[in-house]
Amino acid sequence: MIDKTDKKIILQIKGLRLEAVRGKNVIVDNVDVTLHAGEVLGLIGESGAGKSTIGLSAMSYARAGVHIAGGSVEIDGVNIRELNAAGRRDVRGKRIAYVAQSASAAFNPAHTIMDQVCEAPTIHGIMSRQEAEAWARELFKSLDLPDHETFGDRYPHQASGGQLQRAMAAMAMSCRPDILVLDEPTTALDVTTQIEVLILLKSLIREYGSAALYITHDLAVVAQVADRIKVLRHGKEVEEGTVDEVLQSPKEEYTRQLVAVRGAAASERAVQSSVQDEVILQVEHVDAAYGTFKVVNDVSLDVKRGETVAVVGESGSGKSTLARIITGLLPPIGGKILFKGEPLPKSLAERSKNLRRQIQLVYQIPDVALNPRQRLLETIGRPVSFYAGLGGDQSMVNEDGDQPVKETLDHSSKKYFGMKSSEVHKRTLELLD
Repeated sequence: MIDKTDKKIILQIKGLRLEAVRGKNVIVDNVDVTLHAGEVLGLIGESGAGKSTIGLSAMSYARAGVHIAGGSVEIDGVNIRELNAAGRRDVRGKRIAYVAQSASAAFNPAHTIMDQVCEAPTIHGIMSRQEAEAWARELFKSLDLPDHETFGDRYPHQASGGQLQRAMAAMAMSCRPDILVLDEPTTALDVTTQIEVLILLKSLIREYGSAALYITHDLAVVAQVADRIKVLRHGKEVEEGTVDEVLQSPKEEYTRQLVAVRGAAASERAVQSSVQDEVILQVEHVDAAYGTFKVVNDVSLDVKRGETVAVVGESGSGKSTLARIITGLLPPIGGKILFKGEPLPKSLAERSKNLRRQIQLVYQIPDVALNPRQRLLETIGRPVSFYAGLGGDQSMVNEDGDQPVKETLDHSSKKYFGMKSSEVHKRTLELLD
């Protein structure tokens, strides 16, 4: 536990208020945040509580459609809201870095991972390119990335979601910043790797005397990594205290409800089996590779109608790649796939419109699947029009979808609408990554 009375205040946010540009709806209302050197402050609350919005505000940044309407954001006593654009650019990355929920959306697909990790320290003049590459390889090794000496030579599409999430953590640490804003950075990782990354991040924070805002809805995670917790609801602060104070003796009813949900034993449910004898999908001895790097080796599985088959494994074990193979996004280099007893064309381009409709993928990272330039109604209505030949009002799924654009949604809402987009296809087989 960090004794905050003995530590320097690195970040201080006072009276923070954010509003929607249209309608002036209040998103964050009069929130204070104090962060000390070597400390991890957990921001917790349900979806829409304002956690990520506050995290971005610590960099004096607001998403499209939102603006900072009041309050101050001080790093080492300097109000960065009063800096000009050049001053804010100098602070971001160098003094404070952001690790987002969606690693896939954070990387440029046209550049190698090494180029992107080395970009900030070289631009800020902190290191030479050679020094930055050496530091990057050290971070890759610490984050348990495979082949850490050559991992940086990969392009983002050649890494798994979990590997990209760790690479993004390396990118954030590349300038050795004073403050890290960690926006659910372990979302895409398996449980074992999640714990390892959390331990590593906390040790790096301690080693360099930096500090972190850890944004999450997962109380189990925040209990492992945080020193203090601030509970948020509807953009307002509910309570704040040490981890033990908040989780063991919460003062407010809302916090008690959050803790009760976490501790509640899962109720046993009798599940009516609807599995039928018909085999919908047969994957037989499938192999796949990215270039010369083999990622799936001799995998077989069957899925019957009405059955749910779970594919589990550590980050980078080939789970998402298998889903891409089945959907035709990545043709296999060996083996075969049968759908309803018939050979399934390996490439998506070779499949009929009807086959594409029947096999649908819900992406691990919703930002990859949702076009930020389209309203939700357009996104969900487009597949209806494409597959069913509907147009105009017939493809209108829900009038509520015409209100927000995707840039204004939080991660959970994007995930929900990504699944809704898949559901309208009347699919036979759904792959949930």
